[in-house]
Amino acid sequence: MKKPKVYLTGGDGIGWAVDEDRKLIGRAIEGIVDLVDLQSCEIVHSAWWFSLIGLPLEQLVGKRILCHVPGEPFRYFAVPEHRKAMELVGRWITPTSRAYRQMRSIGVETSLIPYMVDVEIFRPLKQSNPDLAALVEKWNIPTDAYLIGSFQRDTEGSDLRRPKLVKGPDVLLEILLGLQRLGLKFHLILAGPRRHWLINKAQEAGIPFTYIGQFTETDDIDRNSLTRDVLNLLYNLIDLYIVASRSEGGPHAILEAAASRRKIISSPVGMAEDFLDPSSIFKTPPDAVDLIKKDILEDSLADTVAQHYERVYSKHRPESVTNLFLDVYKNIDSVPKLGSFPNQPVVPGPEAESRNKNRISRGLRSRSEGLTVGLWHTFFEPPYGGGNQFMLALRKALLKRGINVRENELSEDIDAFILNSIHFDVDRFLEFSRKHKLNVIHRIDGPIFLIRGFDREKDELCYRLNAQFASATVLQSAWCYQHIVEMGYKPSTPVVIHNAVDSEIFHPIGRISFDSSRKTRLISSSWSNNPRKGGPTYKWIEEHLDWDRYEYTFVGNVSEEFSRAKHIPPVSSEELAEILRQHDIYITASQNDPCSNALIEAMACGLPALYLNDGGHPELVGYGGLPFENESEIFPQLDKIVDNYQMYQRLIAVSSMDDVAEKYLTLIREVVQ
Repeated sequence: MKKPKVYLTGGDGIGWAVDEDRKLIGRAIEGIVDLVDLQSCEIVHSAWWFSLIGLPLEQLVGKRILCHVPGEPFRYFAVPEHRKAMELVGRWITPTSRAYRQMRSIGVETSLIPYMVDVEIFRPLKQSNPDLAALVEKWNIPTDAYLIGSFQRDTEGSDLRRPKLVKGPDVLLEILLGLQRLGLKFHLILAGPRRHWLINKAQEAGIPFTYIGQFTETDDIDRNSLTRDVLNLLYNLIDLYIVASRSEGGPHAILEAAASRRKIISSPVGMAEDFLDPSSIFKTPPDAVDLIKKDILEDSLADTVAQHYERVYSKHRPESVTNLFLDVYKNIDSVPKLGSFPNQPVVPGPEAESRNKNRISRGLRSRSEGLTVGLWHTFFEPPYGGGNQFMLALRKALLKRGINVRENELSEDIDAFILNSIHFDVDRFLEFSRKHKLNVIHRIDGPIFLIRGFDREKDELCYRLNAQFASATVLQSAWCYQHIVEMGYKPSTPVVIHNAVDSEIFHPIGRISFDSSRKTRLISSSWSNNPRKGGPTYKWIEEHLDWDRYEYTFVGNVSEEFSRAKHIPPVSSEELAEILRQHDIYITASQNDPCSNALIEAMACGLPALYLNDGGHPELVGYGGLPFENESEIFPQLDKIVDNYQMYQRLIAVSSMDDVAEKYLTLIREVVQ
């Protein structure tokens, strides 16, 4: 076979994970391709989508483009800029079964090639190694404590005070606090840049730790970044590495620790379920505490070390995956060239420039003089449904940013329109769109048929409109995206953006403190009385609840009649928020709910959630509560939340309306420019 000419790209230039990926990909394919420059290549092979979208478009057209997914795909679908990569890439390469399933669930073809690790760098060292001894002496590391390692960043460079939640430093902190409460003798070894949040929290809590670096209040990316040789020393120093992330592609730490013959436990992210023994995976911080306690007392994780080491050598070295890359390149003709398949961007010619002249000039004016955005939704004064609540909050957030917002107006000087599903005057908008080229962002929930159990024709209308004029589509959850595709619909250039609520109304300030000596106050809420909103489950809870331990309140409309639970009719947003703040735990049993505003409102008021493991609930709750699959699991899971209440409350992480509005504005700027 003639070797294809390949341009390999995709690093970030600062020595982090994607740079290592690019290097190892190069080692894996160097014998099966000719590596050339961008102008000379037939194929562009990128380790990272963000680097790819920065390449000149005119040099990509006509080439076949391969790109790796270096993280969880559904996380990237929440990044507006990622839409550009989706339009460029002809074949994605996923490193984990989770990523493979996610891409396939939305109809994207992909090849599965696992992450690699450099076993010449990451390797076991004898405990008598003089470099290890010097490290212990230099940093005065205790030799009689169980050493726990964490070498990944906690914060973004743009904000060193807030935790980078996808990396889970707050989850790791809760694990350490749990070990501390048990009186176990452990010591935390921290290394790497941007560890500010965890260092400060460990100091506040009195958690014993050593930071291998020079602490500074400012960004330390240049000062405290570590070479991989030093990282290998650190892995060989510790007893256990903990991955506590909410979302990951790898992480590389799993392979690095395994190659160094170190014990490791992880949340079920990225490659964890592909690679780790099930005994090394935890779902909640209390589960992790139990695993670590058992290992400290019984060395219970010892048997996993050899298993993990063997898996590295058999499946995760560059030479182990070369044949997988060879399969991709043997079938490269099945990968379409850029510009030869639907919805691909192409280099605009003179005619396209002429057609778009007015839109471009309008975009330039918008950037200099402020954007005008048209919101199309039939607004109702609350109380009303979740979509209405979100559109009200979005309107307020856009106005706060100085955006000129117009409601249900039609005018050529509106830069972009945001349409809410089909909940607007469709006929009027269609008539205007026939005569004008419009920039449209289409916000979609549903599928409506799955939520209501009827109204399939409304889904059909929604996606006809979407195909007709959507410049971009906002889907409210990854679950929503998967099920829309499953039903045969193809949204136009989609991005996943969760809902958010008005933080001036829904906030935890002034909420009651949790007190285990009183009854625990449970609450549910809904605008709709459709049984799929959970009414039968709420009735079951009422009938089986231990009323000596709990109180139960329902606010809104429901399909069932309550005899003991307190039922409050629909109230204003302000009243609902105040009622939520007087309760402890939120329960939702709604089915096929893509992105429940009611659930977000409760969590924003500081309530951990007990939720039916369905719809978008798991995406929204994360570590801020627990799921149940059926009624028999409700009370055992409820007990767990009560027993660890403050922990679950601290781990609530809801998107702010400011962040969500900024994502919408990013989309608006893109479609306008």
